[in-house]
Order: sequence, then structure tokens, then C-alpha cells
Amino acid sequence: MPQDALAGFAVCPSGLEDALVQELTAMPGFISVTKGRGGAAFTAPAQAIARANLWARIPTRILVTAGQGRFRNPEDIRQIATKILWEQWFTFRQTLRIDLAVGREPKLEKPLARNFATLLIKDGICDRFRTARGERPSIDTTHPDIRVWAFIDQNELTLYLDTSGEPLFKRGWRQAKGEAPLRENLAAALIALTEWDGKSALMDPFCGSGTLLIEAMQQALRLPPGYLPQSPREFAAEHFHAQSPMGQVNWRALRAEAKEAIDRITKGLAQHAASAGSGIVPPAMQGSDIDPRMLQVAQGNAQRALPPLAAAAIQWVTSTVDQTKPIAASGLLVANPPYGKRLEQPGEAADFERSLGETLKKNFAGWQAWILSDNLKLDSGMRLKAGRRVPVFNGDIECRWMRFDMVAGSNRERDKELS
Repeated sequence: MPQDALAGFAVCPSGLEDALVQELTAMPGFISVTKGRGGAAFTAPAQAIARANLWARIPTRILVTAGQGRFRNPEDIRQIATKILWEQWFTFRQTLRIDLAVGREPKLEKPLARNFATLLIKDGICDRFRTARGERPSIDTTHPDIRVWAFIDQNELTLYLDTSGEPLFKRGWRQAKGEAPLRENLAAALIALTEWDGKSALMDPFCGSGTLLIEAMQQALRLPPGYLPQSPREFAAEHFHAQSPMGQVNWRALRAEAKEAIDRITKGLAQHAASAGSGIVPPAMQGSDIDPRMLQVAQGNAQRALPPLAAAAIQWVTSTVDQTKPIAASGLLVANPPYGKRLEQPGEAADFERSLGETLKKNFAGWQAWILSDNLKLDSGMRLKAGRRVPVFNGDIECRWMRFDMVAGSNRERDKELS
């Protein structure tokens, strides 16, 4: 293990932990990546953690461990916070916010109120600064300089510092969105779970603001999701103390690396456009939606998120799903169709599911389809058998990401042919 390695935890939406572990394990510098509840624990040098903020697609935020300890009573919580050398991470002139999450409830004489536990942690941090520097930081719950995350699991308290700041799913390119948009990191994880090769055709017949297609194109071209040349974002760790474990990170070099990658891909796309036998070939993609206004939103999002020739490679078509035709003999269809409160009329959901299943059987033989739904029995409603069902959460909505391997005719007819 490198001497400068830090322990940390990358947070992700529930259900995506395995995909996150796979992504972080493949990133330079990350070692000992292990699945946790709502994320993955890791060790990595500061530079690798900073780089992951620019390049990782699935985390919501990346935390570094400040300290931890076991408590038998509430006062122990304050003592654990007091013993951490917070002054090595930030100064008393910086504002602070503390957020608390609880896994398994602690075993205490009396139930531990969340706001009381948060107050104890705040008091411990302030006590430490008064002892070390004679002054204490101020609290700002809206726009803090430093964000501390506390996690309690039974009687174990772990305190983290947030290196990301704004959630990493806020890529900066989505200026408008549809009625029920997917967060960008959820969309990226859904694409990763399909094991798409980044080359075959890709379609989304309910594209909305285009999030699934845009994230897929970025993934296929290996673009850094956390760097937008026209409006590069800041990360919280850039404001850590210069003498902190992350204080020596060369953020300028990391952004230069990201920009060079984008420039190289842009040049490769231009080479292919000029001469089909060379350069980088963008995958064929089509997004369709019944609402032409949403297609304008999607196109604008793609133009901000992608190099011009990559954005232009995505076709946007006004169409109902039953009118959608495949753009290739085989490929991947991904969809986040309307569900839940967006289908309010009696019988509307059942009719929709049957129609969707019939369309896939009729028009998309030879394709693989992945559909996100809060209806855990969607496959039955579509009269198709899901080859895989991945539990995921879209916000606080429990869903399934279901795979359907499409063949000519119904599954029953196929089974008869094989018998």
C-alpha cells in the first residue's frame, strides 16, 4: 500500500454498488475496493481520489476518512470528533456543514436522536479548533466551504470529509430536463450494467432530455464526465488546507489531462469525418420521444456535453414507441419509460406494458432491450421473460433494470420451434 494512501468511501445510488466497485477497481491508484451499503470503501492516494472526481461516472460523491471510533454513550460521540486533527484539513475561517446517516441503530440506553448526534459532532469539531487554534469555524448549511459526513452503524462512528462538493451527477451540461429525469450517474451505471460494447447501435425510444444516450456516448468515447471545458467545476477538496493530505494535489494537471483527452477524441472524430478509414468512429444512436420540445432539450444537452461531431452522431426523432423502427439489424435498446404517477388513468399502465412488449417483439428481433420500471412485474405485463432483473433505486423509488433478449415472434413460439 502506498505511504500516502487514504481510506475513503465513494457514495452511489442503492443497487449500483457492484457497478461502482468494478469502476473504481479499474481506476489508477485505487486498491482494496470493497462493496458497502450505498457505495464502496477504498484506499487510494490523494491524486487518484482527486482524479476520480473528474473521471468516475457512477459515484455521487467521494469521501475521505477523517477518523472513527466506537461509542457507548452520546458523550463518546463528541469525544471521537474532538480527537481528530481537523486543523490539518481546514481552517477555522472556513464554514462547515455536518450531515449524518445511520445504518443499524446504535445500542444505547435511550434512542439517539439524529439532530442531537449531529450537534455532538459539531461541538467536538469546534472544541478541537478552540484547543488547537483558539477559534472555531462557523456553520453554514447552505453553501459551506467544508462538508463533513458522519455515518453511524450500531455503535461505530465514522467521520468523512467530502472531496466532491456539489454531487458528481451534476455534470454541468443539463440546463433543462424532462418530467422525471434520471440522474446522470444513475444513467451511466445503467449503461455500464448492460455491458454494451460502445460500438453497436443504441436506441432510446423514451429519450426525454437525452440522459441515457448522452452518458452512453461519453462512456463509448471515454470522455471525462467531471470536466466540461466551457465551464469547469470546482471540487471541495480544492479548498482543503494546503498542508492536508490532499493539499498537494495538482488540480491544474488533472484538468489539463481531461482537456487533452477531449481534444484527442475531438481530433479523432474529425479524422473519421474526413476519411472514413481512420480516426474515431462514434456509435450509431437514436433518441425518440413523442414530445418534440423534449427533443430540442435533448439536442441542446448533447451539444453542451459532447464534442460537436459526437453530438451530431445522435439522431433525434419525434415518434411514438410503436412507430419506432430499429436503426440496425441488431443493437441495444435502453429505456426509462413513463411509470408510477405518470400513468394515472385506470388500465393505462397495463395497456402501455402490453403495447411495449408487442412493439419489441414485432420491430426489434435480434436486439437486446433494457427497461427501467418501478413495476416489479413489468415482464409479466409485457408478456416477455426478463433475462436479468437488477434492483436499483431511482431516487427513492425502488425499480428493476430488466433485460430482454428479443427474438422473432413470441417466446412461446420460439420455444415451440426449439422443441
